[in-house]
Amino acid sequence: MLKELKKVSEESGKDVKDFQHTANFLLANQFASAYKHGQRKHYLLVESYQDYFSNVFEALGMKLYVNENERLSGVLPIEREAFLRLKTDETLFLLVLRQLYEEKIENFEVDNGFVSTHTNAVLERFVQLVKRDVPNETRFKDILSLLSRQGVIIRGKPFDEDPKNIMVSITPVVRLIVTEAYLRQLESFTVSDDDMDEEDELSNEQDSDSSIASE
Repeated sequence: MLKELKKVSEESGKDVKDFQHTANFLLANQFASAYKHGQRKHYLLVESYQDYFSNVFEALGMKLYVNENERLSGVLPIEREAFLRLKTDETLFLLVLRQLYEEKIENFEVDNGFVSTHTNAVLERFVQLVKRDVPNETRFKDILSLLSRQGVIIRGKPFDEDPKNIMVSITPVVRLIVTEAYLRQLESFTVSDDDMDEEDELSNEQDSDSSIASE
């Protein structure tokens, strides 16, 4: 692998550290977008040298994903054991975001694969779909932080008139993490307070559909 790194570095005229930094960035953040501040250089390097990065991540048990139309690159786990186990409320918010994303796409409310919404709308949809009270403010912030770290959302600025309501961009990553089969679970997902425990982890079936890599 070091021989391949040296070869691609010499052929490209780029420093070895450029390839190392990009590989490390994807391992730490899972996805890189050409439209997100600070990530463009990583996306462009992966796009230009897909064969090299594909071999690197395949050796680590991961597969490279590149969408040149959406200018998005990333790595997805091959083995189920590499998937991040999510709590029930985290899963439900992923499903909510995927549904909101598809609605915006259908209405052509999309910019370079990103769609805009806000946290109040996300919480309202959560209540509408799962018929459950929203999590407390601290827990909701933790969920947003997780989804932001995994590249599912980009948090923006709060509204002046309502500082707790924050602008959110949902990225194309949500389609990779929440598969079509996974999304269909939401349509028949009916729970009561006794049925759902926010501290429960997903079932094996749900884990197999989720594509967030372990950190």
